[in-house]
Parts: sequence; C-alpha cells; structure tokens
Amino acid sequence: MNLDPLRTLSVLAETGSLAATARQLHLTPAAVHKQLKQIEYELGVRLYAKAGRGIQLSAAAQVLLPYAKSVLAQVEAGKLAIEEWRGLRRGVVRVGSGPTLSSHWLPQLLRRFRARFPEVRLTVETGASDELLTSARQGRLDLALLVAPLRKIEPGFEVLARWNFGLALVTGDPAIPPRPLLPQLAKASFIGFRKGSRLDLLIEQFFDRQRLEPNTIMRFDNADAIRAVLRAGIGYSLLPGWTLKEDLAAQSLRLIPTRAKPPVGVVEMVRHESSPLAPAAREFIAIARTLPLE
Repeated sequence: MNLDPLRTLSVLAETGSLAATARQLHLTPAAVHKQLKQIEYELGVRLYAKAGRGIQLSAAAQVLLPYAKSVLAQVEAGKLAIEEWRGLRRGVVRVGSGPTLSSHWLPQLLRRFRARFPEVRLTVETGASDELLTSARQGRLDLALLVAPLRKIEPGFEVLARWNFGLALVTGDPAIPPRPLLPQLAKASFIGFRKGSRLDLLIEQFFDRQRLEPNTIMRFDNADAIRAVLRAGIGYSLLPGWTLKEDLAAQSLRLIPTRAKPPVGVVEMVRHESSPLAPAAREFIAIARTLPLE
C-alpha cells in the first residue's frame, strides 16, 4: 500500500512549499517532485504551479485533497484496528447508557467483557437517550444503550442489538388493595419517571389506552429511586421487570395484578454510522447479544 504520493500532496497543501514538504517528510525536493508527478501522470492533471517563492495548488488538487486525507485517515484507523485485533491490547470501548440500565443490566455486561478482555479500556457515560445520541453523533461514544424511541430512530444510526422487556405494576403501599381494578388506582399516588423520558412516554401510552390519568406525585430519572419510594410505602409505579427481582423476592414490593396487557418496551444498542467499529467494540457487541435483559 504505497500511499506516499497522497501523503506528500497532503503535506504540500499544509506547507505551501516543496522544500518545506521535503524537510517534513525527510525527503529530497527531487523525491517530492517525483511523487507529485506520479499523481499527475496517473490522473492526467496538473497539481500545482509556482507562485512567487511558494506554490499554489491547482483546482484539480483541491478536488483531490479531501479524498487523499480521507484515505490516509482510514488507513491509519485500519492499522490501529489490526493492532487491536492481534491481542486487543490497545482497545477502547466507549459506552453510553441510561441511568436504569446502568444500575441493573450493564454491570453484568461490563463484568463479562472485562473477564475476557482485561486490558481493554472501558468507559461509560450515563445520560438521557437524546444526550447519548448526541454524544454518539459527535464521536464521543462508540455505542449507546437506550430505551427504543416510540418513533423510528433518527437517520445515521445503526441498531446493533435489541432486547424486549416487560413493565409491571408494583407497590409497597398497604393502602392499595391486593387486586384492584385499574379505575380504583385513579386517586392513588403514582411514582413516575422523568417527564418526557422514553420510559415515561411508554407508560403514558399504557395509561392512555386504559383511559386512566395517573395521579403522579413524584418523578425520578431512574428505577432505583422509584423503588426506594415504593418500599417506603408510598404509591405505585410501572417498572421494568429486570429491576424488580430483589424486591419481589424479599417481598418488599408486590405485583398489582391487572387484566390490562402490560406494556412492552425495547432496549437497543446503537452506533452512529460515521464512526467505524474497532475490534474491541465488536467483541463488546458480541458479548452483549448473548446476555438476556433480565
């Protein structure tokens, strides 16, 4: 892969001088001239002309330059990927996740990945789904784990893995009867997720289908805070099933039976298509696909 002529053109665009380009690349001016002539011969265009003591790139060179820089950048990324693949010694995986996933499911995934690839650096950023998508779009995250939107995911993102999960009505409030009808819960206190969050929108759709407006008195951005309030004997909530195992086993919370079909949500792992996936990230995805959301 002889990319020297393209590298020379890229440096020439920065220095504006054949002599300076030769010094930076540790070549002779004659070698620089020869490489540029090679491109001119292959493409049938002139790349530069003298302009005083320096040179001026031609219109053809200006057209070619961004492609040359892109090729050089991709080759360097490929070299790094091969180095990582040889032993995953220099890999980095940057993951974004919502607060509830970060507390309950993501630690299992991190533990399994770290056991197999202890030298790969893992970073995690928590935030709302829209914040994570912005970070991925701007190249600060390789992967984002989020509750799937109630609309199609925005263009530019690829779904790498998907998990379905159910939500359950739960309470720790002794004032709520064991088997209430949903209309009987209209005046009971409801503990919800942050307004406008994707879990909140999913729950809102459920209550709209039941023609019930919950009496929401508190909102939190994660399930752990909601569970703590429920355990204190206040109100009821709709929570993802994977967050409830400990409380149901300890009987600190109880399920509220209902004839209504409980809502089903989706968690997706996505990446922005402008960011190539390094081998370490691909291994992370492969392990995630084997781990059920429970």
